[in-house]
Amino acid sequence: MPRDLSTTLEHYIETIYELQTEWGAASVTDIAEKRGVKSPSVTYVLQKLKSLGLVRYKKYRSVSLTAAGMKIAKKFEKTRLTLTWFLTLIGVSEEVAVVDACELEHHIHPETMARLTDFTKWVKGAPKDLKWVEHFNKYRKTGKRVKECAGDTWD
Repeated sequence: MPRDLSTTLEHYIETIYELQTEWGAASVTDIAEKRGVKSPSVTYVLQKLKSLGLVRYKKYRSVSLTAAGMKIAKKFEKTRLTLTWFLTLIGVSEEVAVVDACELEHHIHPETMARLTDFTKWVKGAPKDLKWVEHFNKYRKTGKRVKECAGDTWD
């Protein structure tokens, strides 16, 4: 997977993925509308993505991701969902979590994402009566730790 993709190219891959998932393919017009740009800008980016082997594109035809493009898009989708879930777990509103996750997914180091993915998988499979989550939520609301969590702090 190319690691030298710009954030802009990554956003286009995600946009194409969303349209392709919903409609089976994407058009230059649909991409331009969704990205809030003019069609010539989309055409320029599609030519770049095609040269990288990430999209199938012919002028005046639909656009779709290649297997390599799909792999990248699915990686970003998984990353975004994991980040969104984690951010909402720690009390960030869903609306803000979605926006932040969309930005973070393009900048987070793979090692950090791997550990965060491990953590979310563990938490999701842990017993449902996780006291630490309850304790954290109390701490967020009051600024005070419960007795069981009164260890070392950075305060």
